[in-house]
Amino acid sequence: MTRNRLLLLIGLPLLLAGFFYWQATKGLPSEAELASFTPALPSTVRDVNGVIVTSYTRERRIFVPYAELPPRLVQAYIAAEDKTFFEHGGIDWLGIVSAVFTNIESLFSDARPVGASTITQQVAKSLVGNEVSLWRKIREAILARRLEAALSKQQILEIYLNQIFLGRNAYGVEAAAQAYFGKSVDGLDLAQMAFMAILPKAPSTY
Repeated sequence: MTRNRLLLLIGLPLLLAGFFYWQATKGLPSEAELASFTPALPSTVRDVNGVIVTSYTRERRIFVPYAELPPRLVQAYIAAEDKTFFEHGGIDWLGIVSAVFTNIESLFSDARPVGASTITQQVAKSLVGNEVSLWRKIREAILARRLEAALSKQQILEIYLNQIFLGRNAYGVEAAAQAYFGKSVDGLDLAQMAFMAILPKAPSTY
């Protein structure tokens, strides 16, 4: 094999891989941009004394810092959505393999397909869109890795728990707690926390 042919065999795949990665990352937020990311909050109107008169928003959302979230509520979401959250780097490879085999086994049954998206990937999904395609999943995985590099696990959970859609036009756990139970998250009992934690899978159903 000549040297030129060897260079071509090695260089062409690398060039194609580089082009593919460039296309997949085009338009995605950088690590620096992700480090300063905050969920959208309502626009407010204040009077001359600075008192809020009213607010406008398409999504009912009330921000709660991670330090003020009840630990049991956080644990409930991790148990329901991503048991290995504190162990993986944004993508749960073993979970993906397990989900593939589970879905193959359930092809000829009425069982609901299972997913393998981590909490980090769900945060990434909110930034890349809900299009159902392999391309979107690739971009989501790349962004999940960037999120893990730019933010701490606690910061990722803070974003997730403040922006996840939970039904009744409520985005985030505080808005949902008020919508379903008429109380703040720090007033929820264990059963109510458990109910809240299953909502992301199918808010309209539950």
